[in-house]
Amino acid sequence: MQDLRAAELTLERLRTVAAAAAKEITQTKENLADLNGQIRTQTDKAVEEIWHETKELLSAASERAERYAIEVQTLDRLRKALTSARSAARDLYLKPVITELRPLIGLLFDDVSVVFNETTLLPETVLRNGQEEEVDRLSGGMREQLSILTRLAFARLLARNGQPAPVILDDAPVHSDDDRIERMFDALHRQAQDQQILVFSWRQRAFSKLGGNVLTLSEWSPTWAP
Repeated sequence: MQDLRAAELTLERLRTVAAAAAKEITQTKENLADLNGQIRTQTDKAVEEIWHETKELLSAASERAERYAIEVQTLDRLRKALTSARSAARDLYLKPVITELRPLIGLLFDDVSVVFNETTLLPETVLRNGQEEEVDRLSGGMREQLSILTRLAFARLLARNGQPAPVILDDAPVHSDDDRIERMFDALHRQAQDQQILVFSWRQRAFSKLGGNVLTLSEWSPTWAP
């Protein structure tokens, strides 16, 4: 009886093992079928062809990146060259103007120097008595005087380079006090020794001390020969 009972238990165990194996076989077949389906799907999508296309796109992108890198290097060299040329032009432009402007400023102001903007090449700040002031914040009279002196400096520079040009001032200066306007007259008179300066103004009394040749308008009437 014991042998029969043992055999039955062994048989039951072997049946469970067989059932588990059959279940595993079924699951494996299902997994295999799924994998085969995925392979067929990927094959239908032409994976190799897509890979070749992607490789070509990568190659084209790499070539563009190389061209862009060369273009960046070229533009960087151009920027450096232009910056260097601008600095050289600025030095060539500003230094002679400042050289001509310095003695003219000395005629009107004591201990004053002008700083030019390196980009616009226009007067930017004024150093006066150790204090730096923006040109836009100066009084109307001082801005006017600096403008006139700067034009005179340019005129002196042109004259030295063999290209003299007349300086034309239209009703200027109009905001200067009596002492400063006489100093300006001295500067204009000194400059007029070397070049022509034309001053237009409706304030005859204020400009009576300017000197020079005073021109007036008069009526003109034709003369007819008999």
